[in-house]
Amino acid sequence: MPIRETYWNIPEWAITLLYVTNFLGVAILAARLYLRSRMWMQGEAAGGGPAEIKFDRLPERFKRVWDFALRQIGVARDSYAGIFHQATFLAFIALLIGTTLVFIETDFTRPLFDWRFLQGNFYLIFELVLDFFTVVGIFGLSLALLRRITPRPNKLTYSFGFAAMLWILLIDLLSGLGIETLRLAAVDPAWGMWSFAGFGLSRVLMSFDPSIEFLRNAHLAMWLFHISITATIYATFLDLPWKHIIYSPLNIFFSSFKEPGALALMDLEDETIETFGVGQVTDLSPFQLMDGDACTECGRCQAACPAFMAGTPLNPKQIVLDIRAAINQYEPDLIAMAQGSTVNGERPITREIISEEALWACTTCRACVHECPVLIEHVDSIVDMRRHLVLMEGDMPDLLANAMTNAERAGDPWGNQRGTRLDWTEGLDVPLLADKKKADVLYWVGCAGAYDPESQKVSRAMLQIFEAAGVDYALLGDEERCNCEWARRAGNEYLYQEASHSNIAVFDQYEFKTIVTHCPHCFNTFKNEYPQFGGNYEVIHHSTYISGLINQGRLQIKRGLNRQITYHDSCYLGRYNEVYDDPRDALRAIEGIQLIEMKRSRDTGLCCGGGGAQVWFETHQETPVNEIRVEEALETKAPTVAAACPFCTIMLGSAVQSTNVDDQVVIEDIALIVAQAL
Repeated sequence: MPIRETYWNIPEWAITLLYVTNFLGVAILAARLYLRSRMWMQGEAAGGGPAEIKFDRLPERFKRVWDFALRQIGVARDSYAGIFHQATFLAFIALLIGTTLVFIETDFTRPLFDWRFLQGNFYLIFELVLDFFTVVGIFGLSLALLRRITPRPNKLTYSFGFAAMLWILLIDLLSGLGIETLRLAAVDPAWGMWSFAGFGLSRVLMSFDPSIEFLRNAHLAMWLFHISITATIYATFLDLPWKHIIYSPLNIFFSSFKEPGALALMDLEDETIETFGVGQVTDLSPFQLMDGDACTECGRCQAACPAFMAGTPLNPKQIVLDIRAAINQYEPDLIAMAQGSTVNGERPITREIISEEALWACTTCRACVHECPVLIEHVDSIVDMRRHLVLMEGDMPDLLANAMTNAERAGDPWGNQRGTRLDWTEGLDVPLLADKKKADVLYWVGCAGAYDPESQKVSRAMLQIFEAAGVDYALLGDEERCNCEWARRAGNEYLYQEASHSNIAVFDQYEFKTIVTHCPHCFNTFKNEYPQFGGNYEVIHHSTYISGLINQGRLQIKRGLNRQITYHDSCYLGRYNEVYDDPRDALRAIEGIQLIEMKRSRDTGLCCGGGGAQVWFETHQETPVNEIRVEEALETKAPTVAAACPFCTIMLGSAVQSTNVDDQVVIEDIALIVAQAL
């Protein structure tokens, strides 16, 4: 009967060596992991996030681990990487299960119950499956190594550590296959062909007619070499990139459940807080410190980052790696703190390790977060460091400081005179909530809609749509005040909170069912961030509202428009709030419109360059983000770029002018296009 002979040809001293090295390896690894986790816990979350590890919502957390760590849906977005990573992962999972079954039989069921289960047909299938996954693992690792030879994508990290990791894993599989090959050549069991890979190689080896003594000696030498590889893996586990095998699932498990569009709320009135924002490594939260260790250095965030494409100093991958570098640099202090000691001195990260130029280049588009296969939150860490610069040091770009001063004094970042928010309505009979007291819809015009000439056209188009659909609506008029969401992303939490309390107080004076706004930034703030202050409202973006009016038959499309249009996804509407179809549906409802997608669209859409307060100041860019996006739009040959965000309209319109392509393409909000079809 087919049966597994455990430790064939292995002397007692070698078996003892195996158990000792494995025990010591696991013990040392566990101790180092515990110490590292204690270092993470020294994070004080000065940016306002949670400072403690939570084990709430366990079913959802395990679901995330299943999806992102085991099924690897994030890794699979890159098909090539998905193939070799999944192949390697499944191979080692299968081999781990196989090794565990051998361990259980050898050390438990046989000595305790005199029971073998690795025998008969089960054993044959066992050998077949393990050989299959060994070949799969070799295939996967070969693809990974080949990728680092050609085409060598720029987003990857090319270091000794990654090369060593891949070669050690490949040698581990090959040496294991070599042990099986030598054993099958020496024993030649009748069922050997079930171990098809080792059996095939053993036939090749036997063609050279080796002696039994040679096969035994070579088998023992290969076995000792194989366990030395295992010992090497233990010894270097937290020093080579395969540490992500443990850190990444932990990061996925403990990742936040907050709304993507909501930054952590800071308690600015707590007089016991000595610092706001992240200036030192211990100001980071435990989760942000964990992010640093969990990074796989796959470079997907780097490849997706518009600021990196534009040639700015920002590389989101490097931000996370700099957090890791800070942990390592201040490791003695963090270990001492973890052991309960008081450690004086500073451990700076902002400026000294991560430059101001990199921090101010971020558009907060969330492309990096969306692409990360292990759920790292790059944007939150960047904003927390900006918070330190602004709140603790008063350090920010001059143009941004001017916009903040304008918003504080005049209620809008342009600094227009108070009492002029309704100038754009001249000649129009506009209902105000101050007069009506109640309405079904509060139309939030926003600063751009009130003061930017192009956005004013959108505001007028929205009034035309409301009237055509018979919507009971009203405006706040001069009671509107900039919600300063851009100031929050720029680090000025104080200005943002003051504006939030002011707006919520105004909202609560009136009765309405829904807030409709054509600004995704305002939409995101009201929907996802105002609940932090008790402001719970139904908030709908104008693209969703228009699409709904059309679907309900309340808004009649009477004219066709024979136009080719490419739609630009706003980051705060798309990646932040997953509104992709509604703007397209509204455009498709117009007969004659042909939608042509850009190469980067929907959840991979490229930022216009205006988010994260970038619209209010300038950063040096080799090729401006908005010009890159306009070039992508031109590639579609569509003469119209439809947008659904005033910042996008401003930034893309500026790029059209700066690149002198205004004779080839125009930028229009979807409300303007729909209004033309009424």
